[in-house]
Amino acid sequence: MNLSTSEIITVGMIIGGGVLYHLCQKATPSTLDPFLALFISFGLASLTCLCIAASHHSVSLEQLHRLNWVSVGLAASLVAIESGYLIGYRYGLKLNITSFACNTMVALVLLVVGTVVYRESFTLRSASGFVLCIIGLLLLR
Repeated sequence: MNLSTSEIITVGMIIGGGVLYHLCQKATPSTLDPFLALFISFGLASLTCLCIAASHHSVSLEQLHRLNWVSVGLAASLVAIESGYLIGYRYGLKLNITSFACNTMVALVLLVVGTVVYRESFTLRSASGFVLCIIGLLLLR
């Protein structure tokens, strides 16, 4: 797989952000209401995104009119993911297995959705990866 510099940077951001994300989720004080913690985190993230968009001169009524249901769906997914991990870690989910298992299951669902809904190719290689993921999940049990 040949990646461009931009792709390497974005993959690095995803990996670095993912590691920081799980470490912070695990370290959030158990005495702090999880939804208050998420409110502060989302608020800071929102302000950061707004500042970045404003610096690109992307904030306008024209841009706001382009918003649709996707923003609401993404917000709902963020709350589900964030609160799921935060509360799950409080209930004892393990840092070294939870993310791997959840991301593997998400990948398996998206493999099916991508193939069925978006008509993306499903090759022998994809099928082999699918089977290996399932084996990996079974080994984690």
